Order: sequence, then structure tokens, then C-alpha cells
Amino acid sequence: MSPADHAAPAPDSVELLGLLSYIYLENNRPEKAAVLLAALETLGHADARRRVSLALAQLRSGKPESALATLERAAMRGDVDAPFHLVRAQVLLALGRRDEAAAAMRAYVAMRAATPPTDTAALPASR
Repeated sequence: MSPADHAAPAPDSVELLGLLSYIYLENNRPEKAAVLLAALETLGHADARRRVSLALAQLRSGKPESALATLERAAMRGDVDAPFHLVRAQVLLALGRRDEAAAAMRAYVAMRAATPPTDTAALPASR
């Protein structure tokens, strides 16, 4: 086995780490969630949702500057969606940047309003 084999976790492992980070975040353990999500980002396995989750975990860990840096990296990758703006508004508010936080919240509301709701009645029933 080469060293490169050790650097690439199996897809199941990536999903497990993502799930565990979610559980940590939902159970008021943002520091642990941030460690796992940062590891996934470093390994190149963080998608847009995980990068925004990392910023949220950093914010909840009392590190709004780190959270803002994470969001800036996400924006550079084009990962700008409604949840991005919602977390960004919270981060900017924590940093005392109220005008920017208000603008981010307006962007969040605008994106949510522009996204049509899913019509679950039109979906086939699962058996």
C-alpha cells in the first residue's frame, strides 16, 4: 500500500464522518463537529453543505473570525446558496457588523423566496 492509499478515505468513511459531524452539531458539540468537518475539507471531501456546516460549527464554538474565513473560502468556490447567507448573517452579527449581517439576511430571504417549494404531492409514493 502506498502513502496515497492512506490519504483517500473510503466513500463510506466520508459519509460516516459527515453524519457524525452533524450529530455533534445537533447535540451541542460544535468543537467536535468543527474538527471532523475541517478534516473533510482538508482532505478535499467537503461539499458546499459541509463547508457551511463547518462555518456554523466554528461560530457556535465561539470562533466567528474562523467561520467568516471558512465562508469566504466557500464563496470563492461558488458555494453561495440560501444556507450560506443565513450562516453568514449570524457570523457577521457575532462580529458586530450589523449592516452587513442585515444585507446577508436579505440575500437569504430573497433566495428562499426565489426557490419554489417542492410539491410532494407530485412525487411518486414510495413502497
